[in-house]
Amino acid sequence: MIRMSNGSPPARRRPPSGAPSGGTGSRPAVRRTSARPAPAPVAAARLICIAGPKDGEEFALSEEEYVIGRATDNAICIPDTSVSRKHVMVRKSGAGWAVSDLGSGNGTLINGDVVNEETPLANGDVITLGDTELRFEDVANSTMMVGAPAPGPRPRPGASGSRGAVPPRPGPRVEGGRVRSARATAATAPTPEELKKKKLITLGVAGAVVVLFAGLGVVRMNVQKQQAVAAEEARQGKSHRERLGSLFQDAKNLVREGKWVEAKAKLEELQTEAPGYPGVADYLGHAAREIPVQEKLTAAKEALAKKELGKAGTLLASAGESQFLYEQVNSTKRALSEAADTRTREARKLLDENQLDMAKAITEDILVAFPEHRDAKLINEQAAQAIIVRDTPRPVVQGPAPKPWEPAVDRFRDGDMSGAVAILNACMARTPQCKKVLGQVTEFGNLYKRLEDLDARGLSKLMSLDKDITGGRPSKMARNAGTRAATIFYKGATAAKAAGQWSRAMDYSRKALQADPGHAGATNIISELKAKAKDVYLQAYSLKDGSPEEALPKFKDVVAMTPPDDEYHEKAKTWVEKLSR
Repeated sequence: MIRMSNGSPPARRRPPSGAPSGGTGSRPAVRRTSARPAPAPVAAARLICIAGPKDGEEFALSEEEYVIGRATDNAICIPDTSVSRKHVMVRKSGAGWAVSDLGSGNGTLINGDVVNEETPLANGDVITLGDTELRFEDVANSTMMVGAPAPGPRPRPGASGSRGAVPPRPGPRVEGGRVRSARATAATAPTPEELKKKKLITLGVAGAVVVLFAGLGVVRMNVQKQQAVAAEEARQGKSHRERLGSLFQDAKNLVREGKWVEAKAKLEELQTEAPGYPGVADYLGHAAREIPVQEKLTAAKEALAKKELGKAGTLLASAGESQFLYEQVNSTKRALSEAADTRTREARKLLDENQLDMAKAITEDILVAFPEHRDAKLINEQAAQAIIVRDTPRPVVQGPAPKPWEPAVDRFRDGDMSGAVAILNACMARTPQCKKVLGQVTEFGNLYKRLEDLDARGLSKLMSLDKDITGGRPSKMARNAGTRAATIFYKGATAAKAAGQWSRAMDYSRKALQADPGHAGATNIISELKAKAKDVYLQAYSLKDGSPEEALPKFKDVVAMTPPDDEYHEKAKTWVEKLSR
């Protein structure tokens, strides 16, 4: 051992503070700071379709604004018939988003409330467009996120390699101007008051920690409870909106079927549950106009089924215009017209069978619905005249007994062919005239059965037989044949007139008047031909000296076109005789 000059050994050097007590000294501990984790990327705002044709689809909101609607040129297209072409606009508003209605037909709801002006959106809001629902999600601006505390620096490891934090080594104490060594300081023990004070501080800190964690638990339970209540309210709200939407859809389906009374009941129920529901007021207005039309239409159909044509026609005429039931009204009117034609044929058959009262009643009912129905009007007049004849008492004529066939002729004139045939069969063995009339009646009956198929010649034959049987007093059956014959002759007269065949047109018109003396069309043609005869006569007169061969046929046309009592008839007849020599 080396000693100093004073004989005392050299003082040993104390290891520096913080160095281990033994060994040559280890490497000092390195303080490491833990890097904070990078923040998670924030998801962009988006719309999620939770009901409707696009159910399940998501739309990220990366632009400044979006127009949503049924039109295909929209940024977000919803192919839903209950959604308008340009329904709503969603646009960026400051740090969040807002929605505004674009004048849609069915309106826009946010969480069941009607949107009347631009409305800010919160995370989880449900936007309702007709039958479509969109949930708005904006995680970046949601108040439901809880930020984790930033991690602090990790504790410095101890010299012995343990993970516990090593408290900093206390510096040397100074007492009375002298520096006390660490060994002397360690030798001084803490007083009881200091120990008690430290214990109280420790207990206070532990209690504060317990109270803090208990408070956090209560807060967490309250948040969970509020979230559960909000979720239940959202579920009930969605269920309520779905019920209202289903009720509205049922009402619209009934409208499409034309069942306005049932639809009105649905709409009134919906209005009671949700006053101001979009579209209900408009449909109720339509119902107020359409229900009276529907009631009269239903009553008209019932009357038509009972063959009450007059009542059905009156109801349809008073129904007025309809915006939704016009096709049903027009269909009922067509059915009424067809029923009128069918009933007219029935009345014609009843008239031929001498059932005059029934024929008259049917035609009167038809004329209430169609006052200008020509066939019904004609049958009604014939039936009325026949009823007058039938109900007028016949005077008793004192004189010779009637001839055996005359009662049969009277039956024939009244349309009772079977009664006429029975009388003639009874007297034909005694009187040849009965046999002759029986043959004429039989031939007339065979032709009359084919009345609808007879041409002009057959009809002329039928009327000729009628004239022979009745002695010139036409029967009811001849009047029916005459009406049909007049129609055929009138068509021929019209065609001849159009072709410039004046004499032929006059001939057909006269035959038409013979068949039906009251035929207005034939009367008009004869009047026109009389006026035309004057022009033709003047043309022929101007040609008689220079071109007698051209004048002669024109004079003949004038003769054919005019009755014998016409002044041009006699003049033209005279020139025909002169030019024919």
